[in-house]
Amino acid sequence: MTYGKFVRDAIVIVVIAGFLGPLAVSAQAKEPVVEVKARIRGTLMLSIESGDEITFEVDPLNNPEDTAETELLVITNLPAYSITARFGDFVIKDFNYDLIENGKFFVRSKAPGSGEGIPDWTVPKKGEMVIVKFEDGFTPGEIAVVEYMLKVDFTVPPGESKMKITFTAVPEV
Repeated sequence: MTYGKFVRDAIVIVVIAGFLGPLAVSAQAKEPVVEVKARIRGTLMLSIESGDEITFEVDPLNNPEDTAETELLVITNLPAYSITARFGDFVIKDFNYDLIENGKFFVRSKAPGSGEGIPDWTVPKKGEMVIVKFEDGFTPGEIAVVEYMLKVDFTVPPGESKMKITFTAVPEV
């Protein structure tokens, strides 16, 4: 073997060891595995699909009651939810006559699935009231219906009244 061939073979061995050495050490030190984690946040959205403005036209003789409804759209990836409503004052100002306190305004509701609505006409409670209870979730969109009825007789004074109803969707565990 000549001296030149020896040097050339020695250089090739050093170069190969330089490339393969770190690969061999790296492969032994850590396995080529990717760990993937995910965090999916819960979302509950409520919007009014229809019936965001209600007008009743009633009189005790010719049209003593009138009805209307609101459709609430719920979108959620939570397992269950409820919907509450907060009723404001519904007072005929000139006479200080409260239509809710005097039992002239009613609500009922329909749950879109396995939840509980309010099946019969009910005078709403002051403050917060549950409209739909423990409705099943995991929905890309479902409608809960809230119905209203104003029923007057000759004990109700003439005039106008306005009220705001605020709906809130809450997660259930």
